Amino acid sequence: MKTQEQEQAPAAAVDPMADLCATLFSTEESAKKKAARQTVGAMTQRPWPQLPSRLRSAVRADIGRQLDSGKNRAQILEAGYSASVLNQALRDLGRSVA
Repeated sequence: MKTQEQEQAPAAAVDPMADLCATLFSTEESAKKKAARQTVGAMTQRPWPQLPSRLRSAVRADIGRQLDSGKNRAQILEAGYSASVLNQALRDLGRSVA
């Protein structure tokens, strides 16, 4: 005989990296997005090339959007990114910012 717990659908697996990437890819600014940027900044003990490629793409997309909207370096850093992450993303994008 099955218990009630066994009859329930299995819980969806939560992938924190996918959630982090989705947050960075989103166009809305929120506290969750700032926290995601700070999380990426905390990952700088790993070399940039060792971060998952989807995460690097999400960071580049987010920083690119901020540059396109006219934000400067200080504003991007204030938004939550670390200087090392910003520098690497700018290098990948082939862009510079004042």
